[in-house]
Amino acid sequence: MAGNANSGRRPTPTALKVLRGTLRRDRMNPHEPKPPSGPVVKPSKLTRHAAQVWDRLEPLCLSMKTLTAADAAAFAVLCELQALFEQVTAESPAAADVEAQRRAVRDIAGALRPYFALFGLEPTSRARLRVPPDPPPSKWAGLLS
Repeated sequence: MAGNANSGRRPTPTALKVLRGTLRRDRMNPHEPKPPSGPVVKPSKLTRHAAQVWDRLEPLCLSMKTLTAADAAAFAVLCELQALFEQVTAESPAAADVEAQRRAVRDIAGALRPYFALFGLEPTSRARLRVPPDPPPSKWAGLLS
């Protein structure tokens, strides 16, 4: 029986294979798009609380090299979900609303989980990633200044 476009596992991006240390040259996609280099720009449409989450998590993801300019939209969703999660858990519901709050927390946490994995923000996903070390400084650096 023939499958469709959604059958089977989705292909793992080459950058993720490099980070995980599982890249095989014979299975590389030579035509895979490369994310642009440059700064990651915070979207202006983020809610105030999501912008605070962005400011808190962006330096962490940049230092782990799991955030690029191409990832800004997905990272914005992560920040909005995390802001919503923090707002819901900070509320003290009336006795009748406790179950509704629990459901909301569970649903938001379930939606957050794949985004945390994408950006290496949970121990399990970090264990799968291998980030190449920074190159040593050049022995010529600073001589021309």
